[in-house]
Amino acid sequence: MKLPRPLSHSSITLYNECPQKYKFRYVDAIPEKPRYFFSFGRSVHSALEFFYGVKTALPPTLDELFKSYKETWVVEGYRDQSQEIEYFEEGKRILKAFHEKHSKDYHTPEGVEYDLSFEVEGVPVRGIIDRVDRLPDGRLAVVDYKTGKKLKVGRLEADAQLTMYQMLCESTLKAEVGELIFYHLPTLVEHRTTRRGAQLVDELKARIVATAEAITKEKFDPKPDEMVCRWCDYKPICPIFKDQYAGVAMAPAKAAGEPELARLVDAYGEAAAKVELAKKEAEKAGKELAAMLKKKGYVRAFGTGYEVSLGSAVKWEFLDKKKVLEIIKKAGVYDAVLAPSAPLVTKLVEEGKDADLRARLTELGERVESPELKLKPL
Repeated sequence: MKLPRPLSHSSITLYNECPQKYKFRYVDAIPEKPRYFFSFGRSVHSALEFFYGVKTALPPTLDELFKSYKETWVVEGYRDQSQEIEYFEEGKRILKAFHEKHSKDYHTPEGVEYDLSFEVEGVPVRGIIDRVDRLPDGRLAVVDYKTGKKLKVGRLEADAQLTMYQMLCESTLKAEVGELIFYHLPTLVEHRTTRRGAQLVDELKARIVATAEAITKEKFDPKPDEMVCRWCDYKPICPIFKDQYAGVAMAPAKAAGEPELARLVDAYGEAAAKVELAKKEAEKAGKELAAMLKKKGYVRAFGTGYEVSLGSAVKWEFLDKKKVLEIIKKAGVYDAVLAPSAPLVTKLVEEGKDADLRARLTELGERVESPELKLKPL
């Protein structure tokens, strides 16, 4: 068989981790579940691509950077809304610190999100490099952003990803690489090393050729490993674990299913997640706005595009809902509140004509008054 796609650092790593997993992912085109840490990394990377990709003498402002970050935020893979908000705010913290540091030494890179390809003994290889800078001596500096945990000791000096990026740059851009950098964004620490020597380059070339040969010969035997298999999305269809998942239905692969339907599902899910995030942001902003209006004694305020007025919303909260129902039924007004719903019960307590009923309900509940904002465009 032919290679299903050019080899990359990630696909070579995946094949060597488990050939069967590589087959599921790239040959059968069965997608893995989205992971929040990949989504977070992509979101921050996109923002930094904007920061260095504007092709102007002056850097984008912090507000412009935040705007780009918000517009390209990837919502997939988060456990829930609170985790997504937590990481969204962490990304803003990283970007604010990055902007403060690098607005001072802003420059136009040789390239950002540089998509480069070359061949090793006929094997196609591709890599997307976060940033390539031109050093004062004319050589290149390769920058790879990291948004995860701190780097392990010794990784910088031998990591195959940087070796591959050096090979890609020198083969495609025809310039020598002088510096390789892992930039750990959460701490703003740039881990620097010099270019790779011939031994590491030759070792990687041999690994590329050997991996391509194994794939074309369809060597996809599983490589079970407790730590790797524990988190693998393909366990239900893996030959090693098939008996454990007998009768469990798997979603069809995109390649064999309905790509248009999958696109619509993803579009709906991403839009719904953005709506939820927007609701959280609006709720937070609303609380801050109501507090400020109360503090200043205002009931109305204007922005450049909106007007807001401050009122109050009243509701009654009851612990013993069963007893509330009994009282309402005895009073013969159960139909007036249907379920009864909370707004209608509140209306009964606030505006009801039966004074005795209102008194008994008042004893069971607590009157809660909260600020209510009414917004309209100018």
